[in-house]
Amino acid sequence: MDAGQLSRPRLLVTGGGGFCGEHACRYYASAGWDVTAVVRSMPLIREGDALRVAAAVEVCDLTSGAEVEAMVRRVRPDYVLHLAGMNAVGASWTHPAAVMESNVMGTVHLLEAVRRLGHSMSCRIVIAGSMLRCKLGEVESGLAPPHPYSLSKSLQVVTAQSWAALYGMDIIVAEPSNLIGPGRSTGLCALIAKYAAELECSTPTGIRLPEPFRLSSRTEQRDLLDVRDAMSAYELLLLHGKSGKVYPVVSGTMRTLGELADTFDRLVRCTLQWRVGDSKAVSPQPIDASALKALGWSPLYSLEQSVWDTLDGARQAMKEGK
Repeated sequence: MDAGQLSRPRLLVTGGGGFCGEHACRYYASAGWDVTAVVRSMPLIREGDALRVAAAVEVCDLTSGAEVEAMVRRVRPDYVLHLAGMNAVGASWTHPAAVMESNVMGTVHLLEAVRRLGHSMSCRIVIAGSMLRCKLGEVESGLAPPHPYSLSKSLQVVTAQSWAALYGMDIIVAEPSNLIGPGRSTGLCALIAKYAAELECSTPTGIRLPEPFRLSSRTEQRDLLDVRDAMSAYELLLLHGKSGKVYPVVSGTMRTLGELADTFDRLVRCTLQWRVGDSKAVSPQPIDASALKALGWSPLYSLEQSVWDTLDGARQAMKEGK
């Protein structure tokens, strides 16, 4: 099914107020989808906010099965893009039950709400997983996730695939790499952009300069993908992905943290100060993006463009005092 063949297909986007959710609202609204954004609490929506482009905004606690079912019955979506959840490794150590409730039970409640509508609605679901999940494999060999967040995302994938197998639901899992780009991200690229914007504002006025930015090393590698490229990948999966399958959403190119720092150095209007550590952390292995590319997808944004747009967004936020 193609979005162009439908009269504004109804898309439910969970996590609509987050970094990826805001990009999803903009991308899918501009592509002709009828977008309903789900948020946990209603924010103050300002001019230019992504939620303004959504056809509707639903306030819903995804950890409440009753709230989720009532919300899904109101919206009756043709498609669901599930972006909501706790996305913090550090916090998962302190609040493991909360991260399990959000990432696992939130997903269960959403899938159940769609399932309980029965044959009155055909709905395709894409769930945004994480590259940080551990591969469950054989239980006898023992499960050793690196942190509770990894465990929660592992169980989320198992849940999605199980509901597809047990109930014949149309569910696809997308596993994005390190998403970068403009917006309210708390990732490394966004933190560097915030630091650079502060330094640019401080330098000409004589204000006390920020401390040098701490980089764990220059040699660690990451797969960096623009969040806007991820949105186009999710759209292809919503329309053409194979149910029950896990699709890596990656650029396919590994970048060192040194390359990322050098890109910022070229684009800023001041001299950045770095405090580089000697971390020996093992970099992830390159991931094959061929399954997604076979559907016709390829990333459009270069690392330099992503960094420039992230910087531009950080500068604008500084001007607005955000």
